[in-house]
Amino acid sequence: MAEMIEGSDPDLAEGFGRTFVGYEQYADDADGHWYRATCDYRYFLGDDPRDYNHYAREWLEGKTPVYLPDGQAPPEPAIDGATLAQAAWDSVTIPTATISYNPMYGGVGATFVGMDTWVWATGDTPKEVT
Repeated sequence: MAEMIEGSDPDLAEGFGRTFVGYEQYADDADGHWYRATCDYRYFLGDDPRDYNHYAREWLEGKTPVYLPDGQAPPEPAIDGATLAQAAWDSVTIPTATISYNPMYGGVGATFVGMDTWVWATGDTPKEVT
C-alpha cells in the first residue's frame, strides 16, 4: 500500500521530509507529492502486536519514499488488486446455512404438494457477509 504525503503541508514535510533521500531538491515544490509504503495494523490477522511489528519492519525494509512531480501517476502497488481480492476471498469463511421448512412430513425431509411451504435458515447462518 502506498500513502501519499502532501508536499504542500510544511509540518508533514518538516517531520518526514528530512529523512527522505532527495528531500532538499524538492523542499520548495508545493505541487508534487511524496509517496511511501505503509502497512496498516487494522488488516493484521495475528493476535500479538509484536508479530505485526516484525512483519511490517520486514516488509518495509528497503522501500524508500519516492517524490513525484505534479501530474505524474502514483507508484504501482507491490501487489495487484486481483491478487489481493483473491487472498481476501480465500480467507473468508461463510458458515453453511441450516435450512428448515414447514410443513414437514415426518423425518423423511418431505413437504406436502399443493400446500404453501415456509422455508428459513437457522443455526449460525449470517445475516450479512462483508
